[in-house]
Amino acid sequence: MTTTVRSNKLTGPTTSDVDFAAAEILAINAGHYVRFALDKPVLRLYRLSYSKLWYWIVWLADVSLLLLPCIERPAYFSDVPPWVALIIEILTLAILLASFILSMHLQNKRKLLREAVYPYIFVGVFLLTTIDMLIYYILTLRGHYYVRWSRPLRVLFPFALQAGQNVRRVIRNILRTLPNIANVMFLFLFSVLTFTLLGVGILKARQLQYPGSTGSAYFTNYLDTAWDLYVLTTTANNPDVMMPAFNASILYVIFFMAYLLVNLYLFMNLLLAVIFSNYKQHLQDEQQLVHKRQLDTLIVIFERLSSQETTSCISFETYSRLMRAVKPEIGENLIEAYWTTLDVPNKEHGLNLKQFNELLLNLNFELVQRNTDKTILQKYLPSIYNSKPSRIIIDFVNSDLFRAIINLLIVGNAVSLAASYNALEWMFLSLFILEAVLKMYAIGVKEYFQHRWNIFDFAIVFVSTTYSLLAAIIDSLSLNREVLDAILVIRVLRLVKLIGNVERFKVIFGTFSKVIPTLITYLRVMFMTYYVFAMIGMETFQGKIVQLKQNDTLAEVCNDTRLNGTEFARAQYCRNNFNDYLSSLILLFELTVVNQWHVLAGGFVTVTSKVSRLFFLAFHLCAVIVVLNIFTAFVIDSFLNQYTLSKSKEFPWIQQENIIAGRLKRKGYRVIRSIFTAFVIDSFLNQYTLSKSKEFPWIQQENIISGRLKRKGYRVIRRYDNAEHSEEVTRGKFSFLKALQAFIRPSVYRRMTVVLETMRDEERTLLLRWSGHVDTDPTALLNLTNEAS
Repeated sequence: MTTTVRSNKLTGPTTSDVDFAAAEILAINAGHYVRFALDKPVLRLYRLSYSKLWYWIVWLADVSLLLLPCIERPAYFSDVPPWVALIIEILTLAILLASFILSMHLQNKRKLLREAVYPYIFVGVFLLTTIDMLIYYILTLRGHYYVRWSRPLRVLFPFALQAGQNVRRVIRNILRTLPNIANVMFLFLFSVLTFTLLGVGILKARQLQYPGSTGSAYFTNYLDTAWDLYVLTTTANNPDVMMPAFNASILYVIFFMAYLLVNLYLFMNLLLAVIFSNYKQHLQDEQQLVHKRQLDTLIVIFERLSSQETTSCISFETYSRLMRAVKPEIGENLIEAYWTTLDVPNKEHGLNLKQFNELLLNLNFELVQRNTDKTILQKYLPSIYNSKPSRIIIDFVNSDLFRAIINLLIVGNAVSLAASYNALEWMFLSLFILEAVLKMYAIGVKEYFQHRWNIFDFAIVFVSTTYSLLAAIIDSLSLNREVLDAILVIRVLRLVKLIGNVERFKVIFGTFSKVIPTLITYLRVMFMTYYVFAMIGMETFQGKIVQLKQNDTLAEVCNDTRLNGTEFARAQYCRNNFNDYLSSLILLFELTVVNQWHVLAGGFVTVTSKVSRLFFLAFHLCAVIVVLNIFTAFVIDSFLNQYTLSKSKEFPWIQQENIIAGRLKRKGYRVIRSIFTAFVIDSFLNQYTLSKSKEFPWIQQENIISGRLKRKGYRVIRRYDNAEHSEEVTRGKFSFLKALQAFIRPSVYRRMTVVLETMRDEERTLLLRWSGHVDTDPTALLNLTNEAS
């Protein structure tokens, strides 16, 4: 049946209106906040600014600028001429400037400069860096010494670019969290200084000394004692700092135990709790602000698209133009399929505001032609592929029994490697090759390489097979030890594949893989902190500690006799210095790990002065206390949320515990839960309740789409998942036949897919799969009405 499209009141929305709406939709679905200009070709500029090619160009320029100190003074690669660093810096600054100009050209400058700060930061940092660069190279080429003071400012370039909005969000959350932890930090430092005063008052009269050749005074100087007790809070010098007092009297242990209980176990944990709580609150506030902006944007683009229509709706013709702008490769069949998901009575009615919002949500479901999902055998040899023996092989490959056999082979291969049974290697290799071939036969070569676990497994088998073949063909094959070790590691990595085959491990690993993309942003902020302190440390401490050759007379004291007898020299820490960029980063990482960080700091204090402690104290407060704790808070929060979403079941271990507790109570037993278990369950359920507050909008939206497509003549087929069970399953008699059938049933692919097939036209068969994360608030957006707007 054909339907006619209602003619527009005028000529419909202009091309610029459609392009503006398409750019806004792409920005919303990508999680970007862009203040689009109204008089520019925003869609073309947006696709260019956020294209993958341009993203990697800017990313390469940013990384090159941060790695530039490797060839700058003091350089790790000292043989590189200075003009090479100059050319690289000019090129990277030119690319960053081009990215900034493109971003400014794309956006509404008046609105951008009124709302945002980062354009001013970019201009200021760019001008300061350029001026400092010119002065530095002019003086350096003439043989003069000049401190490159602008190098720490380079970390602000990713912060000051439009593409660095994720970094800005993290830094904003950190800055907003700092005032909230100031009270706890003040009480913590006040407690350290109070215990310092108490310790000096108690132990000064005993005139004790630290053990060793230096025999330095023990708890006599107030500042030195405060430093030792602060280090004790990190447990780096425990129990060394306590031993002189402990040797004098066992009663002094009470002082150190009280100090650790108050400052380590109370204040440090309280500090983490405050950071975690405030971080989550600021993150939620940030998300609410994003939702509000998206809601405002949705209303604006709806009004622009519907302003030229006879009714306050978007016609089917305008909808089609919009879909072609958003997805240039889309066909007419898919345009109609997306329209079908909106439950519009017919094409004459158009889309209201609520239905238009649903379109934005539905665009996260990618519709593609299902006939492209066929394997080569399905296309060219369907009779063989669809035969009964072939179906038995395919069902067996997709069964739990097949995965169990492969797991046993992996364990057996690991045992043979541990026992050095190299004769069995060819047998295991043949079986793993057979596994890969059977999987390719069952799901197709293209589908096989779309799964990360399959790529990982194929790479291991390929490398192992190549090495074994070369070793068998060439008897005199000689490889260095590093190559043999690398091949052995690759073979042992097959054990990691067990994670991909065990459902419980897969959920955790899959959750972790989803957290990684956002985790990279926090690692980037952590590296920015490292970079700033590395630049300061290089300018302050370069040349103070030097690693010499073993036959040099000053090798044991790191080229400075003042280190003679110190723990720094005895531990041979001379390689830990600020003499070049890479060594500085490694030293800062060692300080982050905390163990022995006071020894590392003590070496630089010895060759300079006690004022140097401020540098190491500042790094510990910034990197470990603040940034690392916020990083930990993010990991905990994100992992729990993602893990809860991935666990669609209603936590059977809690249900089972309640069932057991109920049965015990009915039998007259009194059930007492441990405090730790109660805390874990309560904390976990709180996280679960928070994550369930949105009622899994993508699952709801999937059900809505599937239901509407059914009513429009589509047949929705869900693949069987033998991991899902009803909550009211009753236990029956064991049946070997049913158990065998359960083993050989095809298992679900671990991504969320729904196969939608038309009942009549096979060419219109579609595959619907989730392609993103809905960044909009479904409660606020799905309930929109014209009155609310």
